Amino acid sequence: MKVIKLGGSIFKEKNSFLKVPPLLDQDNLVIVVSAPYRVTDLLLNNQINKKLLENIYQKLAGQMGFESEKLKERVYEILNEKDYEKIISHGERCNSLALKLFLEKEGFNVEEKLPEEIELNLTKNGEKIELKRSIKSYFKEKKIYIVPGFYAIHNGKIKTLGRGGSDYTATALANILDAENVTLYKDVSQLFTCDPKLVKNPFPITKISYEIAELLSYFGAKIIQYKAIAPAKSKNIPIIIKGLDKSGSTIIGNETNVGVLSISFLKDLLFINGKLKKIPKNVKYIDIFQNNANVIIEKEKFESIKDNFSTITIKENLSLILVGGDLDIGKKLLILNSLYFHKFNFWLLKDAKNFLILLVENKNLKNILNVIHNILFAREGVI
Repeated sequence: MKVIKLGGSIFKEKNSFLKVPPLLDQDNLVIVVSAPYRVTDLLLNNQINKKLLENIYQKLAGQMGFESEKLKERVYEILNEKDYEKIISHGERCNSLALKLFLEKEGFNVEEKLPEEIELNLTKNGEKIELKRSIKSYFKEKKIYIVPGFYAIHNGKIKTLGRGGSDYTATALANILDAENVTLYKDVSQLFTCDPKLVKNPFPITKISYEIAELLSYFGAKIIQYKAIAPAKSKNIPIIIKGLDKSGSTIIGNETNVGVLSISFLKDLLFINGKLKKIPKNVKYIDIFQNNANVIIEKEKFESIKDNFSTITIKENLSLILVGGDLDIGKKLLILNSLYFHKFNFWLLKDAKNFLILLVENKNLKNILNVIHNILFAREGVI
């Protein structure tokens, strides 16, 4: 069995489901679907009313190429819904049914499985998907199964899995079902050595280890959700990232990282120093000595942790940079000396075997990324 995940950017225009059948290379397959492009934003930012739901239904019918009363019923299920988590995950449930109806019409043997039906539950703290072997019993027959991504069940209720949560759904199911591999179809076909929007001529990465991919995604690389790595890693299941244009791919697996280097970053962070009353959760970085702590956190999360400190000082407008991969001491020293030479303010937060973590000012982020990238890749080709 294989698992594939279809990202929301694939479902942008009319008749977009026609892109799916060429991807189905076997009849024993699980497809995890995201919401259609921009539908989650519509559900987040608008009042739920008949006009909005009709717009969503028409978008889905356009993707299928035909009308369906069954799909219309599914779309309108949330008309009077008050549960926020159920509302924002509704795009996935509707897209799942729409794709099922389309593939049935195309002659495929297909069945929809909702997370609430297969008991795709979260752990007690609500942080991780339970990798229960009993779920395997729902996928016994040789057919194509479609599962909406982005949410699981916690204490009997829907709970969403965060940005990129469908990646996590896909790798969790791959683990449970002992899949041969899991392929994530996205609008970007590969991981690059840095964000092409900020760095000139980044190189594509064809293979990378689970460990470095997890670090890069945790520190800002948006190509895969960082929680999605662990379920595949624990069973050595390759994660393949590719686009529909077949221009390339990145395989995340049990690789050595020889010759592999990449840079990721997070912008608009706060650096907090103060005396702790209790250790805060959901921070990006923390360093504690006795009861004094240095913490780095996204700006929007500050209110949730400020009461953990008895005294506090804050520095704003900062970015974290992670340089990961085949880093030797020579490359590390060259990076640090170059940043010092260019008179950039920076703080070295972590120097580990396979990575560096730096804290820099937002205003210098783009220039620093390009300096580091030029040092690492000026004489390098495609990895």
